Amino acid sequence: MPLKILQTCFSQSWGGLEIQALEVSKQLVGRGHHVWLACQDASRLHQEATAQKIVVLPLRIRGHLSPSIVWKLRAFLIEQQPDIVHCQLSRDIATVVPAVTLSSRHPPIVLSKRVGSFITKKDPLHRFTYRRLSRVLAISSVIQKNVIETTPVPPERVITLHDAVDTRVFSPQRVDRQNVRREFGYGDDTVLIGFVGRFSPGKGHEELLAAADGIRKKRLDVRFLVAGEASYGERAYEQHIRRSAHALGLDSIMTFAGFRRDVPALMAAFDILAFPSHAESFGVVLIEAMAMERAVVSTNCDGVLDIVVDGVTGLYVHPRNPDELANALLRLIDDPALRTSMGKAGRKRVLELFDQQHQIDRLERLYREVLHESATGKPPATGPGPVTPPSGEHPS
Repeated sequence: MPLKILQTCFSQSWGGLEIQALEVSKQLVGRGHHVWLACQDASRLHQEATAQKIVVLPLRIRGHLSPSIVWKLRAFLIEQQPDIVHCQLSRDIATVVPAVTLSSRHPPIVLSKRVGSFITKKDPLHRFTYRRLSRVLAISSVIQKNVIETTPVPPERVITLHDAVDTRVFSPQRVDRQNVRREFGYGDDTVLIGFVGRFSPGKGHEELLAAADGIRKKRLDVRFLVAGEASYGERAYEQHIRRSAHALGLDSIMTFAGFRRDVPALMAAFDILAFPSHAESFGVVLIEAMAMERAVVSTNCDGVLDIVVDGVTGLYVHPRNPDELANALLRLIDDPALRTSMGKAGRKRVLELFDQQHQIDRLERLYREVLHESATGKPPATGPGPVTPPSGEHPS
């Protein structure tokens, strides 16, 4: 039976979090559910959702709590009567919980937690807010642990549900590897190292530039393709990175491709994906590359530990260590057979743990579970499916 689902994401930015909110909404619509996406009016998410024909509820939220917006959302809940509310951003609950509390209907609230907290949220205000959550869906085991430690949500209500990738779209058999390589003039003998991500401090752009500077002195056949754009308020940082690349003399080996919608084609064109992020709660780019059978070099931080198996699907390096990054990249540059074996192992791991259809199946079951609990006060006989294995482990 189709559900009426209100998804919320009141973010002005445009990156992995917002893309996942849009993708989840799109997948649920594709399965026949009635979905609304509440988002910031005139934001990039608003524009992208409208283009993909997702029904949007645009709201102009400033700060953490706006009484007028709470009242508008309350009116929407009363009129449309959604079965469930799914907040894709933590600060959404400061608006959603009061609106639900003041409405005549009290649909269950689910929160996807994508970023860890450095403060403990167990004061009276946070206890009031968090006790209304039926489930918290942590995108990695490190975030699950953080939620349990810093919020008053009972541990049994906090589960890991990883972000996922459509392995039918991200499939090396369906994408021509040469499309992007021809576009940028890379020959068959060129070893192409890719980076995909928004221009944001902490993503590791500086380390990538330093590693590229070292690698070009040892190998003349290596090129770097950097895809991504600045998000809200980050344009100055993007310009800083571009100027730094020019100052290092990297113009002849490094191309900045801007925002790209053809991510599967990008991944197919790469030989190696570099992921030098300083801290990351998950890392969707990694599972996209692995789904395309690409070896990865990644920092060994936080939620990444759920994804990459060091020495099997890729190589780990320490954050903020450009020399280590360069050495790991050189190891894979010099060993095509190792790149191939890691790529095969990477896709296998994605199919087992991060396939989008399997994760949406789990999300649907979880929605029905919390609705059952809301109606009866009792959990159903079966839950939303098994929690994924701990970091670095393969399922048995």
